[in-house]
Amino acid sequence: MAEDLVTYYQAPPLHNPVLIAGFGGWSNGGNIALKSIEYIIRKKGATVIARVDPDHFYQFTQNRPVITVKEGRLQDLNLKKISFYFCPNREGEHDLILLKAQEPDYRWPTFVQILFHLFKQWGVSLIISIGGMYDDVLHTEAIVSGVYSCEEWKEVFIKNDVHLIEYEGPSGIHSLIMQRAEKESYPFIGLWGHSPLYLRGTNFRVVVRIISLIASFIDFSIDTLELESSLKQFDHQIGEILEKNSELREHIEEIKKIRGGEARKKDTPKIINIKDFFRPKDS
Repeated sequence: MAEDLVTYYQAPPLHNPVLIAGFGGWSNGGNIALKSIEYIIRKKGATVIARVDPDHFYQFTQNRPVITVKEGRLQDLNLKKISFYFCPNREGEHDLILLKAQEPDYRWPTFVQILFHLFKQWGVSLIISIGGMYDDVLHTEAIVSGVYSCEEWKEVFIKNDVHLIEYEGPSGIHSLIMQRAEKESYPFIGLWGHSPLYLRGTNFRVVVRIISLIASFIDFSIDTLELESSLKQFDHQIGEILEKNSELREHIEEIKKIRGGEARKKDTPKIINIKDFFRPKDS
């Protein structure tokens, strides 16, 4: 079944590739997963290697196709894609394969089965999943937590100040991938970036940290100046927001006290959408 649902676009030589996965939807808090994947794809010039037929995995009334109409004529129609990109890595021992997709609505076990069919076919040596969550953190922080399937990664996480996750609750497609990796003794790590509950939009600070961590783990270079420029603009604009919003200032002070064990959590104030304060190119 897997081969029937996969379209291949190229078959490049692969050298111990690492698979980096980012999904939109529930596990994309702060737009951390998709922004990280999209940035690496663009900056490294990655090209499509394969796509999985989305028809079996999405409810299109929830993930609607995007169309372009000009002067009354349909120009383009794009369904949600499950795309794999390839980038050779001439600086280290591992080429890169990047998976960009919306989290599936249906047939998660079948989806994971197809993924691992491809992983084995391509000789993937390590799976890295990227996620984002909302948490009682501050916009000035770049907190990343992680999970792993091989004990060797525990020390790597501790050395790089990646918090070891302790969690019980709802999960995403990442969990099924991790479970399958554990079952088959497949190297797997998951990196989760934490974003403030009081903000919505791309968390550039955490995206920079996630990408930098992955680049150091796999040994490749990537220019993050564009992200850092957006981060500077974000910091400036958040500073302006804080000057005008006493409720938000008070809430941030409350979070600091909660983190320091001096207070208990109270209600979250009105959410601020970062996109409302950025110029269109940065939103």
